Amino acid sequence: ERQLIERHSRDANCAGCHSRIDPYGFALEGFDAIGRAREADTKTVLRDGTAIAGIEGLRDYLAGARREDFLRQFCRKLLGYALGRSVQLSDQPLLDELVAVEGNRIGDLVEHIVLSPQFRNGRGREFTTK
Repeated sequence: ERQLIERHSRDANCAGCHSRIDPYGFALEGFDAIGRAREADTKTVLRDGTAIAGIEGLRDYLAGARREDFLRQFCRKLLGYALGRSVQLSDQPLLDELVAVEGNRIGDLVEHIVLSPQFRNGRGREFTTK
């Protein structure tokens, strides 16, 4: 499969997206579709030239070199999910607070969101009772 994907991503029409996505997928090849471990070549090189191998390499990369990017995107997605809408420019101060939460534990992030004015004073929500 890996050779097929690599051949497919040489196509100029496909390479733009595949060069961004495939290296992360190759790092996770040690798992099948339902998460069972399997033998596979998990060595890959990311777009920035960083060589990683397997889930450990990906974890170290995301927790190290890309920590701030990962944390900001995680907080953005968590906030959007909690608010039931897209994160807006007016949410930027809250997003900055979330990224700065000490320890970055998920429970602390959720608590910070739940106590925020955006969450507590949500507008445009339709509540129905039966």
